[in-house]
Amino acid sequence: MKRRSLIFLLVAGSAALLRAEQTTQPRAKPPAEWPRDVREVFFDDAREQLVGARPNYGEIARTPVATAAGGSNTAPDAGDSSYAWSSLAGADVIETEIKRQLPALQPLVATPAAFKGGGYQECRDRFIWLATLFSVAGDYDDDVRWKDTAEGLGQLFARAGANCKVGTDQSFREAQMRVEDLAELVQGGRPDVPTAKPDVGWDQLTDRTPLMKRMETSLGEGISPKASDKRSLSANSEDIYHEAQLMALMAEVILQPGIDYADEETYRQHGTQLRDASVALTQAVDLENFDAARAAIGNMQKACSNCHDEWR
Repeated sequence: MKRRSLIFLLVAGSAALLRAEQTTQPRAKPPAEWPRDVREVFFDDAREQLVGARPNYGEIARTPVATAAGGSNTAPDAGDSSYAWSSLAGADVIETEIKRQLPALQPLVATPAAFKGGGYQECRDRFIWLATLFSVAGDYDDDVRWKDTAEGLGQLFARAGANCKVGTDQSFREAQMRVEDLAELVQGGRPDVPTAKPDVGWDQLTDRTPLMKRMETSLGEGISPKASDKRSLSANSEDIYHEAQLMALMAEVILQPGIDYADEETYRQHGTQLRDASVALTQAVDLENFDAARAAIGNMQKACSNCHDEWR
């Protein structure tokens, strides 16, 4: 956290220095002649040492990143509708969140009675959440754990989630196998994962309803009450930072092609507002800026409320 804060401070410091250079404050005069040991460090004219044409920075295109839906995902830009995954959630956040699903899932598949008595419903939500996380990992534009098998894992857990709409013997056995796969993965093993099928879209990998539940839990329990004042924000900064990144990730996922309403303009506006506010919260927590954090949370709540009023 301190290292991230240092980066922000360095950027801010650079901007401050630039502004300072533009003032008319008196400066010390350079010496009439630099010492020889200083002169020998520099070229007389650095431009004579450069090779090739000067780059045109205004026309350098952003690098696209493939998505599970076969589109492109790019680095953040003002008003852009898609971000590179790494700009929304760090690889460590995705890995941690995947690991956290195991202890919650194990009791749900411990016995047929636990599963059929209602556990299958929570299994469904968590399996779809895992399918989402693995699918993002498979598309991730940087190094992330389990990336080589993440696409196949995403499809496995998506199928298990779909089958857990009902609590049957068959869905129970499949749920047990997926939890065993997750346990092996978390413990450093390599479960047998079939080759991922090509051209599987986001509408087959995730479901908007379980994601909305996860968003409500994240904002209502993991973020807002833990940032009620400066002391609380400071004490819970790691948790809030984690949840803010997941909120940004989920907001981007529900804007992907094939997701319900993703082609509707006002729905996209709400989703984009939520994503951008989540990114702003991540930055505010990193800088320990309470006022900015509360403003970002307010914008997140507003985006969710407006979207629910119109689309729920």
